[in-house]
Amino acid sequence: MYLVYIGNILLPVAPEKISINYKGQNDTIKLINMEELSRIRTPGLTEYEFDAILPGGKVPYAQYLTTFKEPYTYIKELKEIFYGGKTVLFKIIRKDLPYQRVGFTTKETVTIERIGIVEAANDGLDVRISLKLKQYKAAKSTKTGNIYAQSSYVRTSSHETPLLYTVKPGDNLWSICKRELNNALKYPEIAKLNGIKDPSKIYPGQVIKLE
Repeated sequence: MYLVYIGNILLPVAPEKISINYKGQNDTIKLINMEELSRIRTPGLTEYEFDAILPGGKVPYAQYLTTFKEPYTYIKELKEIFYGGKTVLFKIIRKDLPYQRVGFTTKETVTIERIGIVEAANDGLDVRISLKLKQYKAAKSTKTGNIYAQSSYVRTSSHETPLLYTVKPGDNLWSICKRELNNALKYPEIAKLNGIKDPSKIYPGQVIKLE
């Protein structure tokens, strides 16, 4: 059993399989005497590809953060990330395992590289999507202060969820969850995470965990 998140989007039905591709960039150089040598380069960005079903109606095997959403609501949210050039946190959370393995839960900042949509008569109201995600690494300044002169476009990062938040005057859990997690309805979950019995009672300077 596992859950798949793309930013704040929980896929209602987990993909049957997810392909994770670690891309090498090593190459071979040929010397004047025709001898070949290997040249090791830094590995490329990790890519994730999978297909998923977006149910067109309420089904018992689907999972929702709040309530049922029709397929094109998910597609609209994904397109906003894609066309907005935003980064999101991609998470695969495995549950109810009989063992523990370090790193078995995936958590990676990614960009959406491709969205495919398929509507088939045999699927009724269901919609199938295929996604390709790519690991995101921010460009770093060179000694001259330029940002990778070869690159003409650098994606801007979306607001990333902080691990900790310090309460400010006028804050409440509802407003904090809406602003920091883009989901005000998460306030009971955050209250439980922090051992807050009464969600209406928080105070300035209090540090709360958001993840």
